[in-house]
Amino acid sequence: MIESPWTFTLTPYSWLTSLNGSGTVANQTKNVDATVVDLMRQSEIPKGLFETSAFFEARKDRWSVFTDITYQKVAVAENVSGSRTLAINGIPIAVASGSIAASANFQMLIAEFGAAYEVATWQSAVLPGVTAVDLYAGGRVWWQQADFDLGGDLGVAGLGPFGLTRSGGRVLANSGDIEWIDPMIGARLRHQFAPGQEVMVRGDIGGFDVGSRFSWQAIGAYSFQFAKTGDTTWSGMIGYKAQYADYSQGSGITYYRYDIIEHGPIVGVSLKF
Repeated sequence: MIESPWTFTLTPYSWLTSLNGSGTVANQTKNVDATVVDLMRQSEIPKGLFETSAFFEARKDRWSVFTDITYQKVAVAENVSGSRTLAINGIPIAVASGSIAASANFQMLIAEFGAAYEVATWQSAVLPGVTAVDLYAGGRVWWQQADFDLGGDLGVAGLGPFGLTRSGGRVLANSGDIEWIDPMIGARLRHQFAPGQEVMVRGDIGGFDVGSRFSWQAIGAYSFQFAKTGDTTWSGMIGYKAQYADYSQGSGITYYRYDIIEHGPIVGVSLKF
């Protein structure tokens, strides 16, 4: 009996994210609602959106292990006209008027790891090609830093007891390093229409109050082979990815919460060897 060799797949890709939800730093909450176009229109590119991702999988027979790593820097700006009140625990401590620029800045690293097992494979009677289903389990490590610029010209002193700082005429809230790990379980469906053409759909849930309260992820992608050099096969990849987490820690001025869904197109190139 001849054992199947190991195969390896490396896919660097870009995730053009939009954000919807809310974040809280030092008990200051900002609603976040920005498309990828909004982020890329920020005047301080790449501060508006910088992102890089890579997926790696090693497979042998029905078993595989994988990792998916994403690093992001995202800045969501807002301009508020009229009066703006800065409040701590519901108590107003400063009022500003006029046109005020503010922003929510997130920097994060998301490192996913897991193992998968192919539980079924069959020749479709409806679609041409072969379909396979994998079940997988693993974890997702999160690292974040969030900085909220709460606006300028507030003229406030003595913000330390409230967990805030002042830089020039601007009031800032900084989360420091935030880290947690979410366990996850999921499933993946792969359908190969023809050699070199495959559709993949996968989804998982996690958190379970171990790290975040709850998290989920959904990905759909189409890959197509366009070249082969030696033992390496090159494929293009396009698709869509959505990821959500609801995480909180601390209380009062140390309260931090991330309750945001990120979603958007993914585009990459796969090397299989």
